[in-house]
Amino acid sequence: MLRNQVESMTIVEAKISDLEIFFDYLGRQLTENGSEGLPLFQPISKSQNTIPKQTREKFKNGFGLELSSPHWRKLWLAKDSSGDICGHIDLRHRSEEYCTHRVLLGMGVDSQYRKQGVGDKLIDKVVRFCCDNRSIDWLDLNVLSVNVPAKNLYLKCGFKSIGEISDYYRIEGESFSEIMMTKSVKA
Repeated sequence: MLRNQVESMTIVEAKISDLEIFFDYLGRQLTENGSEGLPLFQPISKSQNTIPKQTREKFKNGFGLELSSPHWRKLWLAKDSSGDICGHIDLRHRSEEYCTHRVLLGMGVDSQYRKQGVGDKLIDKVVRFCCDNRSIDWLDLNVLSVNVPAKNLYLKCGFKSIGEISDYYRIEGESFSEIMMTKSVKA
């Protein structure tokens, strides 16, 4: 992809009507999870490339809920000039009691758009959203330790590594560690 195509990319807050094309995009992305030359970026089997019904329902049910409500979700889509999804970022509530000032971040960028600034733009969009919402003080995320490109992106965008859990997942007989990262969105 050429740099000017990324510059013409738009980031839009998703509507419930976007979810089916979003799930198709995620399914395509999952086919690359741990494939030849790419790190495992989701803690699931390399052969799983469908979005579980439970995950689909969490997205659908979280739309339209106020940030003060449990189970809310927000989703932004990066779309190229033809309207195809080239990346996404989502936020969701922390389910633990007394943690409503923190949110969990998830994101992904289509492989043909990586290393072109899409991830930076998505993170910037979410940071601005959080800064505009007084109830959110912290962005938290988890990343597999083998996913060095993602970890480096988060560090570049101001996230701090706050811990690593060794042998957190065992997927297809292989052990994977998980890194926890956080970023304050309040000055």
